[in-house]
Amino acid sequence: MNNRNKASPSRQSAPRPFHFIDRMLTVLIVEDDPLGRDLLTGMLEPAACYAVHAAATNSKALELLRSGKRFHACIIDLGINDVDDDEYYLLRHYGRHSSIIVLTGSPSPRKGATCIQLGARAVFEKGASFDSRFFFQTLNRLVLVNVVNHRFNEGAGDTLNIATQTLFETSPGSVTQWAERLRITDRQLRNLWHTGSGFGAKQVLFLYHCLKNAFVHYETLLFGSSEECLASGRFSPPRLEAYFQEHQELLTFMLS
Repeated sequence: MNNRNKASPSRQSAPRPFHFIDRMLTVLIVEDDPLGRDLLTGMLEPAACYAVHAAATNSKALELLRSGKRFHACIIDLGINDVDDDEYYLLRHYGRHSSIIVLTGSPSPRKGATCIQLGARAVFEKGASFDSRFFFQTLNRLVLVNVVNHRFNEGAGDTLNIATQTLFETSPGSVTQWAERLRITDRQLRNLWHTGSGFGAKQVLFLYHCLKNAFVHYETLLFGSSEECLASGRFSPPRLEAYFQEHQELLTFMLS
């Protein structure tokens, strides 16, 4: 019997990098221009970790936001005012509790300042100056902040916020390193996260590194040169998938 046409295990295509977190991160796009919605959705679609929902009006966005689904980030077009004749409506009501990026066609610094005051985490002006790669980087960072500590407030001085900031600034490789950089013990750090978020410091640290690696992969896939693609490796470390599969129920709950 001729077996030459049968693919050997070594020749079978390997799973896509980070396939185990496909569509686990949820983004809401609120944009009344169909072309703008399609451009944003099309940009994010190849990043398979994202599940993208879109709304053309604030009222539709409110239905989604009130549905109980967790949105790790919201991208809002500022010019929509179908609710209370207020283009800032979503920011006023969700800006302090969500990772919101504002898109605006207005170059007015005053409008941008108002958005930041109401809780927007970033403001991008539409048009020729729009930098897609920087926008994608910003979105990824805000999603990661939301996953690690959805109540994070950069100006707050409590220990949980300081621990979150230290995590992003130093990217520790272990809970012990993280605790050392905070000048507290492992036990104190573990208690801090268990009390503050209900989750373990080890699982929080794992999600941080797992998603950070995934975002680098997708950024390179979307915007990188061939040299960047080769340098990145384009594969997820097997240990990340193994740990995720071992703790899938808890980690999926942490993301939901």
